[in-house]
Amino acid sequence: MALARKLIDGLDFLLHGAEVLDLVLDPGKRLAVLTIAPTTTPKAGPIPTKANISLGLVSAMAVVLRDRQGKAPDPGMEPVRIDQLGGLARGRHPLPGWDFIDNGWDSIPSGQVVFEWFDPTLPGSEHTLSFFYGVRSAEGASALLLFLIFFDSARATHPDGSEINVERFAAIGPGWKAVNLGQGTGLLEPVTILPDAVPPKWVDGQVLGLIFVDAATDAIVGYAVGKASWDGRSLRWSTSEEVTYDIPDSLARQIRPRIPNMNRSGEPLEGFSYFALVAVSPDVSSNSPELVRHYLERSKSV
Repeated sequence: MALARKLIDGLDFLLHGAEVLDLVLDPGKRLAVLTIAPTTTPKAGPIPTKANISLGLVSAMAVVLRDRQGKAPDPGMEPVRIDQLGGLARGRHPLPGWDFIDNGWDSIPSGQVVFEWFDPTLPGSEHTLSFFYGVRSAEGASALLLFLIFFDSARATHPDGSEINVERFAAIGPGWKAVNLGQGTGLLEPVTILPDAVPPKWVDGQVLGLIFVDAATDAIVGYAVGKASWDGRSLRWSTSEEVTYDIPDSLARQIRPRIPNMNRSGEPLEGFSYFALVAVSPDVSSNSPELVRHYLERSKSV
């Protein structure tokens, strides 16, 4: 069953910056429950200090460890049992990113499988909830720990079981988003209005800025400017050196009009009409061309 767009947007905003308190998978009930401490607020109604996000008709769940190339790192991680999922998910940094539902991170499964469960009797799920953490081994090697839950239905509740109106978190008009696009301190101040995303066709021929944001702190670590082109099916982005990259669908759905007074550590971010936020792992380079090459794929045809 396809979820309403406002419900997806509301869940994305509710999850942004939240701390995971627990993760439980009940195969018998085909149910996964993610317990979080939110940091975002609705436009009306009570502000939840704790929320249970219940995902129904779960057909599969996986936890994968990947290095920067999407491969299994060496050394890897010991696989975990189903009763250890909560301990694996909790006690790390707040959830990075702005698009947790159907974001496409699961499109190329790779890396070391740390946990896997699936129900062969259920058809493919309509939706995926994905989130990740940047992790580091005792030897100093960095990797991403990616959680994937495939499901059909979702609801959020307070600890007492009463319903949370998730759609109140979704953007209406400009929409209030607690995202730091200011001094680059990583704090959720100042609170900035994040405009609604626009259709990719709107940015055809426009100058598009890619804002690279540390997934752990929300601080801006770099940005790059190029020209966008839309052919009716896919979005591409070309640098001033005429090198063209493909913009993945998940990122193309998150392009927004430029916010006035955007800056990085006091330096204005200028020269573009639209922007997209690209969450990067905490240990990446601050060199913008390297970030572009690492997080985007060169177009095979133009």
